[in-house]
Amino acid sequence: MSSLLVFKRERTRSQMEKNSLDLLVASLPENIYYLCGFDNVGQQILSKTQSYLVYNLAEDKKTIVTSASDVPTLLEAGQVDEILAVGGFQFSYCDQGIGPLGEKLQKAIEHRYPSAIEALKSAILAACPTGGRIGLDESRTPITAWKWLEQELPHHELIPAAGIFSQIRLIKHPDEIALIQRSANIAEDAMYEAIDQIKLGMSEYEIARLFAEGCGKRGALPFFCVITIDERAAYSDTINTRTQVVKDGSVIRFDLGCIYESYRSDIARTVVVGNNQKAEDYYAAILEGEEKAIDAIRPGVTAEEIFQIALRTTQEKMRHYQRHHCGHGIGIEVYDPPSVAPGDKTVLQEGMTLNVETPYYEIGWGGVQVEDTVAVEKDGARYLTKSSRKLIKLSL
Repeated sequence: MSSLLVFKRERTRSQMEKNSLDLLVASLPENIYYLCGFDNVGQQILSKTQSYLVYNLAEDKKTIVTSASDVPTLLEAGQVDEILAVGGFQFSYCDQGIGPLGEKLQKAIEHRYPSAIEALKSAILAACPTGGRIGLDESRTPITAWKWLEQELPHHELIPAAGIFSQIRLIKHPDEIALIQRSANIAEDAMYEAIDQIKLGMSEYEIARLFAEGCGKRGALPFFCVITIDERAAYSDTINTRTQVVKDGSVIRFDLGCIYESYRSDIARTVVVGNNQKAEDYYAAILEGEEKAIDAIRPGVTAEEIFQIALRTTQEKMRHYQRHHCGHGIGIEVYDPPSVAPGDKTVLQEGMTLNVETPYYEIGWGGVQVEDTVAVEKDGARYLTKSSRKLIKLSL
């Protein structure tokens, strides 16, 4: 197996050739990261911030368009060939000497562009002065910017490229799978550590704080955390309140994940405090649906077929059970393709990573959920999550 960098380059080149692209432009922070390893903090903090990574297939060249404030980080990482700095951010320089990095910084930001889209136009023209076919990631490209580029570059063809990036990232390198597994295992460990500390009267918010602390001390960043109790367990994605507390007979639904080295996790488990027969019966049904679906995963099967197995199996014990999807891909985004859903004809291939889930949400009562991460291998699915999938029962 080639190195991760070579693997990413070949995945990118293959999709560019398939789509007859001269340039591929990333705008989504995760797509920029995939191409050059740059975590753009500015884009994470400010949703309207624009940065672009332009990949020139013919020259194997990466040009990044981003705020001047990002340039020291980019120079430190050293994974781009050219930096086009944007905006008026100012640095001061040490009187005792700025060193090699300072000298590179001064040179890199000597010329500034007034906006990211003007810098992107310059990068496109430098690579393809007379025209070309440009795959532009529409994920974080404002429609006004897209239209402006079309007017300014009448001899260039712009095509949406978010779907192309999805195909590039569809298959994971073994190093990526290892990071996804580590992320999942940290989330599991932090979750079970929090569960061990649950007491009667503890709120959703307090349990969520314990999970966040557990992620942090294991070297990960909390990503999302939905810990809901009793009737709030029917709220699919929601906040954790300070007022909903654990009681005898409570059902607690955990759906959470963390970020480890830029890779996401997303797992789910259910806890019953004391006795709750309805929760036990429903959980048994959804667990069988999830596990039968995972048992069916192998190269050549479609995502839609896995969904149908999960749905039909769960309905054998819960006739009223309905779902719009039973899982998704996962990687540097929590929802990578494919979607384990009706209509998704994606054929599973070795190297894909999937989350399979069969949640149940009943307004007025509560909810139960189980979700696991697997890697598609030549003979089937390998669990990346390591914890027991059985219903967790607490006596408090």
